[in-house]
Amino acid sequence: MKIANKDTVSVIFASNDNYSMLLGVALCSLFENKKGDYPIKLYVVDFGISAKNKERLGVLEKKYDFVINYVVPAKALFEKIPRVLRFNIDYAPIEIYHHIFLAHFLPAECRRVIDIDVDVIVRGDIAEVLNIDLEGRVLGAIPDCEQEKRQTHLKRLREDINWPVAQELPAYFNAGVVLVDLELWRKSGTEEKLLRLLREHQGKLRYHEQDALNLVLAGDYKELGMKYNFIAAAIPERAYSEEEPNPLIVHFAGGGKPWYFFSALPYQPEYIYYINKTSWKRKKYRKVMDIYFAKKYHIYFVMWPIWSVYKKIKKYFAR
Repeated sequence: MKIANKDTVSVIFASNDNYSMLLGVALCSLFENKKGDYPIKLYVVDFGISAKNKERLGVLEKKYDFVINYVVPAKALFEKIPRVLRFNIDYAPIEIYHHIFLAHFLPAECRRVIDIDVDVIVRGDIAEVLNIDLEGRVLGAIPDCEQEKRQTHLKRLREDINWPVAQELPAYFNAGVVLVDLELWRKSGTEEKLLRLLREHQGKLRYHEQDALNLVLAGDYKELGMKYNFIAAAIPERAYSEEEPNPLIVHFAGGGKPWYFFSALPYQPEYIYYINKTSWKRKKYRKVMDIYFAKKYHIYFVMWPIWSVYKKIKKYFAR
C-alpha cells in the first residue's frame, strides 16, 4: 500500500492533562516533517485535557492546518479491566490501556492506524510507517530493548498462565509505536482476547497491556526496524545494542526526560527545538537536571543533598 495524495493517514494518541505538553511536541514534530498533500486524520483519546491546554493545542491546529478529533472514553469501558498495583507500588495509569480499545475509538471505515505514545518526536514523514507491508499480520511493532530479559519474562508468564501461543515466541515488542491493521484486528477478535487475558491474569502481567499484547499477538505481528521506535535511553541497559543513524521516531522511554534543562538523553536538543515551536515554550523545563545527567558527570553526590532538601521544603509548604 502506497500513500497517494488523497489517501488518509490515521494516527492516534492518548493523553491526560499532565501529558498535554508532550502531546503538543509530538504533534508539532509530526506536522513539521510531513511531506506531500495526503491528509492526516488525527485522533486523541482524551483523559481529561483541560480547556487551557486544548487552546494551546488549537494553536498547532491552526498553524499546521489539521483537526484533532477528541475521543472521550466511556468510564464503563475501562471498568472491564481490573486495576492492580504495579511493582507493588502504584497503579498503572489508565491511559496505557487505550491500546486495547482501538476499535472503539476509531470509526469502522478506518482500516489502518498508527498508534503512538506521546513521549516521542517524529523526525521524518509519518506516511513511511503507513506504507509498510504487514504481510497479513494484525500489527507491526519494534522489538523492545533488553530482549533476553523480556523474552524470559514472557516465556515464564506463558507457562504460568498456560496461555496458548506459538512454541517459539518472537521478539518482545514495545507498544509505544505500533502499526495496526484494524480490519484484521476486528475480524480476529483481538480486543476480546486482550480483555479476557487482562481480566483473568492482570496481577501476573508485569508490563500490563504490553504483556497482554505480546501474548495475544505473539504469532500475528510483524517485526519492524528500530528506526520507527528508537528508544532514547539514559539507562545503558535500556538502550539498543546497535545504533540507528537516522531514526524516524524517537521514543523517550529509557529513563530520564528530555524536558529537563540538563538531560543525559540523546536527541534532547531536538526535543527542545520542537517545544519552542509550541505554546509551551515558556514552560519547557519542568526540572533543572535528571539523576542520569548528575551521575554521568559525577555530580550526583552534590545534587542528591540539594534534591533531598528541596523535597522536604516542598513537602513542608504543601501541608
